[in-house]
Amino acid sequence: MRKHLTLIAALAAALLPAAAAQAQAPEGIAEFDTTGTGVAIDGPATLATVPSLVPDREDFAFLGEAGDLVWIAGADAEGNFPTLDASAADTDLTLALDKTEGPGDAWLYTFTGPGLAEPLASTEDDESFAIPAGTTAAVVLAVDEPGRYTIELAARENVGHASVATTRGQAASSTTATYTLTAAPATVEEAQAIADPADRNGSAQADTSCTTIAEGHIDIGPRFADGTWTAQLRDDTASESVWRDLEDVVLTVPDASLFPIPEGYDFLGAPGDEIYLLPQVQAAGIVWPGWNTQDKSVIDAVPGSVDWNLTAVDGPGEFTLFLSNTFGGAEVLFDSSAALPQTVSVPRNTHAHGNWTFSEPGVYLLTVEFTATTGDGETVTDTKNVQLAVGDATDPGDACHGEGGSAGKDTDNGGDDGGFLPTTGTGWLLWGLGAAAIAVVVGATIMFATRKRRNASGDADGN
Repeated sequence: MRKHLTLIAALAAALLPAAAAQAQAPEGIAEFDTTGTGVAIDGPATLATVPSLVPDREDFAFLGEAGDLVWIAGADAEGNFPTLDASAADTDLTLALDKTEGPGDAWLYTFTGPGLAEPLASTEDDESFAIPAGTTAAVVLAVDEPGRYTIELAARENVGHASVATTRGQAASSTTATYTLTAAPATVEEAQAIADPADRNGSAQADTSCTTIAEGHIDIGPRFADGTWTAQLRDDTASESVWRDLEDVVLTVPDASLFPIPEGYDFLGAPGDEIYLLPQVQAAGIVWPGWNTQDKSVIDAVPGSVDWNLTAVDGPGEFTLFLSNTFGGAEVLFDSSAALPQTVSVPRNTHAHGNWTFSEPGVYLLTVEFTATTGDGETVTDTKNVQLAVGDATDPGDACHGEGGSAGKDTDNGGDDGGFLPTTGTGWLLWGLGAAAIAVVVGATIMFATRKRRNASGDADGN
């Protein structure tokens, strides 16, 4: 089985219908409603902040220089992802951000499909953006100076450019929500301590010699480490990315990831039977594995694609990896019930995610091989095991078959070409979509449709 992937393949957001049962109620900055007499915004009046550091990434340059202090606002004590929730709106909305008090500037940003930060609005310019009715979007609110802020989020019904616009017979309306937040003074060292991976619940050292990763973003892929082509795991569960040896890591898959198989997915089993699923779109409390060929050493040395081979699966049940498309279908990449080895051709500079499933609880060893040809014509290959403990009753120590000792080892992030954001001490992973968002984006991609300036011709109504 040989398939060609592109980066766009990772953007499909059609998930199993059972995701709604696992999702939590949205926790966010604003909930919008356009039914009745006009636009309404319901959200917290006060936002908590956590100091963090601007990543060394070009797409974060709008926040300042790499290593600068910023304060992230909106996370609650449970680490829920802030959201803009327009699921109850029946009209698209145009939103803008303004500051009435505060020593610095504020930014509201989201993420494009590949995981790149995308600024939506800020208090230093007049940009506005649109959010479609019926969607929920993950966002981040950040300020760049300590002190007390009063920030306004304005929402206007987006009903076209007619001089007298109406919605269901009523005039288009607008409203404003006011938030206060205090960014307490902090040092770079304090922000680094807050983001220390030892403080995260989702990535802790187990009683074995392996690092156990229970939630957050990771990728599997090749790189040249000390000049040697090797398959490794990139751990992005903390503010600093860490490349780890695969034999030193165990990924856990909890019972909370059990989903009933829907109709039309016969390759997974009988409809209604439960399987363990690590979904294509990020879900809270579950590890989010992907694959990438974006390490700078790979981009510089390999002009073509990388062959990703599944050569063996050792476990109590079947393993599959498939992509969901926007119409609910599936493209199966790996299926252990079929003959092995199986091969996927991954273009260089690619970062993608899919749905990983396991039919039974227990220990799984997925033997993977990455092979490529360098620009000098040399064929390079490496084979490693991906170690997983599936089910709450499975001891992660039983899945640790390597030599161990990689925790904190090889912290070089490879020039950072990935697509990952910082975390806070609350374990709030600032990447992708939380579980609450999954339920409302089944079969759709909730990127913001338009970004425009308020003084552009599109704002003919003057709001």
